[in-house]
Amino acid sequence: MYSEKRSEKLKENKFSLYTTRNTCRICESKDLITFLKFGNMPLAGGFIKKEDLLREKMYPLTVVFCQQCKETQILETIPSTTLFKDYRFISSTTTTLSNHFIEYAKTMKERFLNKNSLVVEFGSNDGILLKPFNNLGIKAIGVEPAQNIVKLARQKGCEVINDFFNSKTAQTIKKKYGKASLICANNVFAHIDDMHEPMKGIKLLLKGDGVFVFEVHYLVDLLEQFQFDMIYHEHMMHHSLTALSYLLNFFDMEIFDALRIPIHAGSIRVYAQNKKEGKKTIEPIVKKLFDLEKAKKVDQANTLIQFGKDTYRKRDSLIKLITKLKSQGKRIVGYGASGRATVHINFCKFSREMIEYVVDASHERQGRFIPGMHIPIVTPAQFKKDNPDYAILFAYNYFDEVMKKENNFIQTGGRFIVPLPEPKIIEP
Repeated sequence: MYSEKRSEKLKENKFSLYTTRNTCRICESKDLITFLKFGNMPLAGGFIKKEDLLREKMYPLTVVFCQQCKETQILETIPSTTLFKDYRFISSTTTTLSNHFIEYAKTMKERFLNKNSLVVEFGSNDGILLKPFNNLGIKAIGVEPAQNIVKLARQKGCEVINDFFNSKTAQTIKKKYGKASLICANNVFAHIDDMHEPMKGIKLLLKGDGVFVFEVHYLVDLLEQFQFDMIYHEHMMHHSLTALSYLLNFFDMEIFDALRIPIHAGSIRVYAQNKKEGKKTIEPIVKKLFDLEKAKKVDQANTLIQFGKDTYRKRDSLIKLITKLKSQGKRIVGYGASGRATVHINFCKFSREMIEYVVDASHERQGRFIPGMHIPIVTPAQFKKDNPDYAILFAYNYFDEVMKKENNFIQTGGRFIVPLPEPKIIEP
């Protein structure tokens, strides 16, 4: 994966080894413009056990824009085995995501599948999409590198290959099950350093008239809502339809449909097919979204440069608000131990004196610590018992779900703070 063609040799800082790319992950151009530097940051999803606090690794985080294919990405690359062999993001812990993927499976069946179809999903997490497919009578195979999460999926009765998706994995599936009518990849494209390898696997495994459908966080939403907290080492890229089209075209594939969705505070579902064998009509929404990206100037370096400047300003605004509340003697905690929380807490340098703890519903994270600043992660039960004055809603992408769930906190005088697009105290 880390060839001389694609990245520089392993470098070592005082914390750990890392690689720095000198070419774009999509088009391999060297025409990359830096627009944001976070400094040394921990792995956003690397929630730490107490006994490992002194062994934590930190890595530089530099964000660039490719002038050729218009992709936004980070330079530093952490080995995938480090990032995802022990992954702590469990999709099914949120009702919003669970319901989303139930509807997703229904939509795919209605549009593209029958009882004889094979579905393959890579980056299948804990089976949050595989299970609904199985419930609908559709054969679905998952590919997932995180051993701890594969175990959870198998406990649900899902068939999962514990590996990374590539041409070798695709060949194994093809040999055993035949070609797939549908290949899915949801919130996984951002995690891949070598984009060409999974695309080779897709081309090998997908039927000639099959469909490749995937969801990614949408660059338009990231820029409009100033979601710098979605930029971290696990998210190596942030996609526009313009850049994705460049990648797909390289493999003789085309986008025939797309849908903007609210998941993760702004994502896009992309439908692709083989150019020659695909039978689907290209929907008008595709051109509309390309036109939107032109209008929003997401294909221009100056747009990203301005975003970088705004990021520092918004960080400083949150620091100012939290500092003011603490000076008034207020107790502040965090809500949602996510990658977003890790970015905010470390970028703002919030210590335990500023944020006492972060509450999270996932058993996989409870009892651990936020990377970098080492703020403890506690159960919702402790949050309810404790009744602090303010909770920074790092999981603001699940705003409606949290407001309903934590109504008692609000009714008893507690207040949530939404950090982006501008720090705001939510009044009842």
